[in-house]
Amino acid sequence: MNGWMKGLYGFTEWVTRLAYVNFLWVFFTLAGLGLFGFFPATVAMFAVVRKWVRKETDVPVFPLFWKTYKADFLKSNRLGLIISFAGFVLYFNFTVIDAAVVPAFKWLYIPYVMITVIYILTLLYIFPVFVHFNMKIKEVVKNAFVLMAVSPLVTCSMVVLTGALCFLFLQFPGVIPFFSGSLIAILLMLLSNNLLQKISAAEG
Repeated sequence: MNGWMKGLYGFTEWVTRLAYVNFLWVFFTLAGLGLFGFFPATVAMFAVVRKWVRKETDVPVFPLFWKTYKADFLKSNRLGLIISFAGFVLYFNFTVIDAAVVPAFKWLYIPYVMITVIYILTLLYIFPVFVHFNMKIKEVVKNAFVLMAVSPLVTCSMVVLTGALCFLFLQFPGVIPFFSGSLIAILLMLLSNNLLQKISAAEG
């Protein structure tokens, strides 16, 4: 197999892998009635792409996905409850500030925008930290926040590239069912992998 054919084969193989794990993500999200399936399916997807990022590409995808989905079903849903509740509180407070008739209350927009930005940026690290370490939920959130705060270049790269992917999905919505979750997952794992490895090495 010449270089051109080998490159084409490798590209096709990766496209198939990403589409397959994205299908599993969508299917198991729906199998968990959406609300209860989303976080376990997302954790399972990140567990799979973490193996790929670590060059463990021969790992059987479905057994790993299914094993992680089952093992972390309750824990990931507890994490999801915390994330969702925090998001709801932020949204509710924004609506209260927006409806306030006292002009001074409008100044609260500034701190709440800052808090919301920190919340969103921390979310970018939540699933990579969750699947890389065996931690309690409180530690997962804390470490995700710390990584976000101490790695501004990586965090900015996550924001820009994830935003670019979302823009492409909006331009080509036909690819959303096939690659939306898996592409974002592998992007976030690729960008955070070195940071996670350094922490593991320091702790080891």
